[in-house]
Amino acid sequence: MKTGPMRFGLLFLSLLFGQAIQGQEDKASLPKGYREVGPDKETALRELCQATAETGLFSGAVLVAEGGNVIYKDGFGKANREWNIPNSTDTRFRLASVSKQFCSMLVMQLVQEGKVKLDDTIIDHLRYYRKDTGEKITLHHLMCHQSGIKDFTASYDYRRTISRLAFGKDEFIKEHCSGDLTHQPGTIYSYCNASYIILGRIIEKVTRRTFEQNLQERIFHPLGMKNSGYDRNRYVIQKRASGYTYGSFGLENAEFIELDSSPGAAGALYSTVEDMFLWDRALCTDQLLNSELRELMFTANRDVPEVKAAGGRAHSIYGYGWQIYTRTHPVTKRRTKVINHGGAIQGFRAMENRLVEDDAFVIVLCNQGDGYGSSDVWNAVTKLSVELIHVVTGQPFRMPAKARLTQEQRMYEIVKSEGVEAAIEWFRAKGKKAGWGGSNSALATQLIQDGRVDDGLRLLEFDVEAAPGKAWLLRKTAQVCLENGRPKRALVFVNMGLKLRPDDERFITLKAEIEQNMKGP
Repeated sequence: MKTGPMRFGLLFLSLLFGQAIQGQEDKASLPKGYREVGPDKETALRELCQATAETGLFSGAVLVAEGGNVIYKDGFGKANREWNIPNSTDTRFRLASVSKQFCSMLVMQLVQEGKVKLDDTIIDHLRYYRKDTGEKITLHHLMCHQSGIKDFTASYDYRRTISRLAFGKDEFIKEHCSGDLTHQPGTIYSYCNASYIILGRIIEKVTRRTFEQNLQERIFHPLGMKNSGYDRNRYVIQKRASGYTYGSFGLENAEFIELDSSPGAAGALYSTVEDMFLWDRALCTDQLLNSELRELMFTANRDVPEVKAAGGRAHSIYGYGWQIYTRTHPVTKRRTKVINHGGAIQGFRAMENRLVEDDAFVIVLCNQGDGYGSSDVWNAVTKLSVELIHVVTGQPFRMPAKARLTQEQRMYEIVKSEGVEAAIEWFRAKGKKAGWGGSNSALATQLIQDGRVDDGLRLLEFDVEAAPGKAWLLRKTAQVCLENGRPKRALVFVNMGLKLRPDDERFITLKAEIEQNMKGP
């Protein structure tokens, strides 16, 4: 009579022991660096965010929601470093290109109201636009980045000049959004900020209200997004984060950008992680837009390929203001549908992920940006967002690697300890060249600021030796030589530039300035 229960007990213990062994094997089978989430997702989320902030590459706020409830939110780093004010979940950050989804929502609302159609052309609403291209480009093309318009942000003068100047909206569109097409509309995906600036102006023409008024009346006020708005430099905005640039030698205040001219409707909004959660919840309902049009907004326009710069995929993953794709976990191979958009602007980075099939939401807003030619902060924000997705979906995740010395930092230490020639020898042996030339330009600038003018100029000359065909580098080196009392040396580099570009007005003007300097007062 006792044999049955005894056997049952032994079987139970065997199963229990077997499960424990299997659990240990599962953990042991994870690739190096991966962790199990465990029963407490909040702990994993907190550790992940704190570790990322400790690398120095992230300062901002994070919110993660699941099943319509916030399971984690917190702020990291400083909203303002000069006043030592910390970031919090109600700090207001610039959204950059995450703004585009609000522009596309306004367009789709006008479609719903019958005030515009997706096959309307630019010319239908902006009569001044050049007819030969404007009659080919539709609202559909603009929203899904298939317009063929060249993106003005790719211009050499954008960051230093165009982005700092104030333009009237029609003036900006005529001058910077109306060039010759790079491809025929509707044939290829190529990301274009100009398209959304045009859309913003069309919204204003159709509604006879400013883009800002439309945002408040149609989206922010109905949803109770009280901490969101259209950013303007002259506005005094409570709890607005200051933007910083993460450089090789420390943080700097971000460069100025005139927000209303550009990016305007393409990227001039600000918000908080908490307000963005309200937005996410509304996108699950018909409150702002009916389900048919929302589905259209969240459907990738896969009938065209992407340009190489966008990834070169055979099919576009962009809907209207959103990217739509499926992410496969590298270990478990679990597939997660993601509706996503990122944003980058001077001093700020943003990454938003809607996991519609998992009813989850991940938003990361950051008040640090990358210096020209760098992507360390962007990569950190992207990796943090990916690992947060893994945690909220219960998948193994990785903590960020500890920050390492950059190439510039390593060379800076060598210059200070062993001299500039030793740093150059190190670069020749182990350095990574920049594809645009000027591999040591940032280090040279820092050394000159430190008063080590000869060392800085030596590095600039070394860069010229490595990339003598880069006109911008010759121009910069000549300008630095002139500013630091080396006019004869400056003339050498200007003449090299004129051999490349005999009619370049900037070289001609600089040469005249150098020759006048050599003559004296």
